[in-house]
Amino acid sequence: MRRLWSILLLLVLCAGHPARAQLAVRVDTSATAFHARQLIAPGVLLASGIAIHTLGHDGIDVPVNRWFQESLRGSGPELGFDNYIQYAPLVMELGLGLVGVPAQHGFADRVIETALGAIVLGAVSWTMKSVINSPRPNGVDNRSFPSGHTDWVFFGAELVRMEYGWGWGAGAYAIAATVAVMRNYNNWHWMSDCLAGAGLGILTAHVGRWLLEPTKRAFGIRTGTWGDGRPRTIQAAFAPTVDPLSGTVCTTLALRF
Repeated sequence: MRRLWSILLLLVLCAGHPARAQLAVRVDTSATAFHARQLIAPGVLLASGIAIHTLGHDGIDVPVNRWFQESLRGSGPELGFDNYIQYAPLVMELGLGLVGVPAQHGFADRVIETALGAIVLGAVSWTMKSVINSPRPNGVDNRSFPSGHTDWVFFGAELVRMEYGWGWGAGAYAIAATVAVMRNYNNWHWMSDCLAGAGLGILTAHVGRWLLEPTKRAFGIRTGTWGDGRPRTIQAAFAPTVDPLSGTVCTTLALRF
């Protein structure tokens, strides 16, 4: 009988201390802070594009364009698939988390981040095209600098890299490089246009991230994890209990999602 009461006492004590198991990885939804090193790559690309456009157009842009048109394209037709794949990295950035690829932010945060960067990119790119009088190599208009296709595709590629890492970022950057090459191949842009466009796109991707948390605080937007591609947190509690009237040993299992 003493042994039975000892077992019952042990079960009662265990009931007050349910065991819990953490089954998911904690999600870090904090935005990346500004670091000066983030300016290096876009700064080099922008500076190279501006330098070639202003100082080396005849010595670099023109020979490169001639090589594309005479050695690569020849009399071949324009290949317009770059008009469509320029948006592929943006689709990847918003959609990969929805199909289970772990992202740094939830879907709502990614939408805000992308929208903020896109607004800045659109305004800066449109202003530069309007102010800088740069004829296209095919002579269609004077809005060649910087390349709009290139800045948008590199904007998306850098967002993919920041959200999902270089595993997916490398693929997004391969698409971006393809678009830049095709803008030269199709005779719509000079090389300097694409270099500047790539730098501008990468820079504004970071701007969107820098502005994410301040914007959420300003509008009272809560951080959400839906659509971040990660498993949700599940807590399990197991508690043995004893019916004081019948002496029956019972167990309780509780799951919290």
